Amino acid sequence: MKKNSLVFLIFGALLTAIAVVFKVFLGIPVTFLGNFVKDLNLSPAVIMFGGIVMGPWMGALIGALTDIAAFLIRPMGPYVFWFTLTNALIGLIPSLFYRRDDEKMFTVKEKNSLLRAFAVSFTVQTVCSAVMNTILLVNLYGLSLKVALLRAAGSYVSAVLYALIIYYLLDKVPKIAAGLKK
Repeated sequence: MKKNSLVFLIFGALLTAIAVVFKVFLGIPVTFLGNFVKDLNLSPAVIMFGGIVMGPWMGALIGALTDIAAFLIRPMGPYVFWFTLTNALIGLIPSLFYRRDDEKMFTVKEKNSLLRAFAVSFTVQTVCSAVMNTILLVNLYGLSLKVALLRAAGSYVSAVLYALIIYYLLDKVPKIAAGLKK
């Protein structure tokens, strides 16, 4: 299946819609001492999966569009471009861990491994959630050090769940690809 095919675009839109639903309607905002700490949702796993199977730029687009659509549906404060950038990185970084045939979708060349899924998830959560988003929240809203550390620690709890989801989804890639070719 070629990258410029209609199925490719529709699948990217479908992943974006799933990520938006997870973020907006199934996300659980966590507060500590009256401060927003973290939004627990499964959208990063969907965005990372999109980056792995569809390539870095489509993964980044899925991440950015997810953040923008989620803000338009359920704003949790003012729009901040930097959060959209970190969401785009959630889709871009995982593709660096997997080699692909750039002309085709669903052609991850390496064998799926749980260790690689954990490496992807923990790297993304460290860079995007524990570091970038925590620094943004401290600078924008004045989070205390205690709340910032709690938020960063919560990122690693989420990373375990995301790694398991990515591993499971990547095991299903051949079946998904076969279904899309029909």
